[in-house]
Amino acid sequence: MRISQSVLTEFACDVIQSLGASKDRALTTAEALVAADLSGISSHGVAGGTGLTELVDRTRAGAINIEAIPEIQQKSGWAVAVMNAKGGLGPSAAMEAAHLAGDLAEQYGVGRVHVYDANHFGAACVYVEVLLQRGFAARCSSTSGAWMMPYGGNRVRLGTTPIAWGMPCGDDAIVIDMATTQRSVSPAFRAAKAGEPIPRDYFQDKQGNMLEGIVSPDRLVEGSVLPLGGEQFGYKGSGLNILIELDNVLGGGSLERIPSMRETPVCRVSQVFEAWRIDFLFPESEARQRLEKAVADIRTHGDSNMLLPGEREARRRRDAEKRGIPYETSQWETIRSIARKTGLTPPQPEVE
Repeated sequence: MRISQSVLTEFACDVIQSLGASKDRALTTAEALVAADLSGISSHGVAGGTGLTELVDRTRAGAINIEAIPEIQQKSGWAVAVMNAKGGLGPSAAMEAAHLAGDLAEQYGVGRVHVYDANHFGAACVYVEVLLQRGFAARCSSTSGAWMMPYGGNRVRLGTTPIAWGMPCGDDAIVIDMATTQRSVSPAFRAAKAGEPIPRDYFQDKQGNMLEGIVSPDRLVEGSVLPLGGEQFGYKGSGLNILIELDNVLGGGSLERIPSMRETPVCRVSQVFEAWRIDFLFPESEARQRLEKAVADIRTHGDSNMLLPGEREARRRRDAEKRGIPYETSQWETIRSIARKTGLTPPQPEVE
């Protein structure tokens, strides 16, 4: 069953407004969540683990300041700005920061915005893609609650710490969005709850032993996701993770371990948004041609099964925009549960 983009956006916006958010911030947040669904990133979509259920529960627990208005700090002549998100809606603050990075890039050639005292912003690629649509190259990163032992460590300290990076190359931009861990945490928990196996080199228990096969959710909660690169080469992901965190420290991010939402509903993170013009050496049209030629050359080294970063998501988005967003039974159950919690009427599916 599918649901139209407009219907899902309207429902999400109504839910967020019912919690006390202003119409504009509720709509921005809803659009960011639906953008993830359009690209097939359902874990960060409306019915995903970081979607409306989390938003409703954490707002009612006092962990999200639903009426917060972010505060911007800027220095005259600087291409860097800082935003205090004041614990408000994560996607709304993030979108404002991303556009500010673009505004600075228009003025200075490059723009950078740090955000602190923030909440989770959903899928990182959403904000990069907004800047790509404005003609910039872009990147963003975020800290997150602790789920990983540092490489060689023995206690959980680091988060999944995602990074997204994109270049405007033709109709479908090249965009990578990834955690600096082997995978995000949620797939392991989905498998555990369904009684399905997880692969080796994904999670370890609190003693550092690799977990594989069918694992209980309790063992995952006590364990650690592995850094990108796994058991043998995890120093790569762990090192990238630490550098992203230190970059965020400069912009007001936490100096200490960030508790995850399995420990407390109050989980404050920080983010960095960057945008830069692509016409600093070549005119924009020539710069775009160079990017497209480079991509074309890469494609000659594979067949139709070789997908470039963001290509699978772009195909899903085109299909969803045309035919509606595909939603599984469990996602519809989540939507109905949210509707019951908020007293709203749930949207109806479009049967294919």
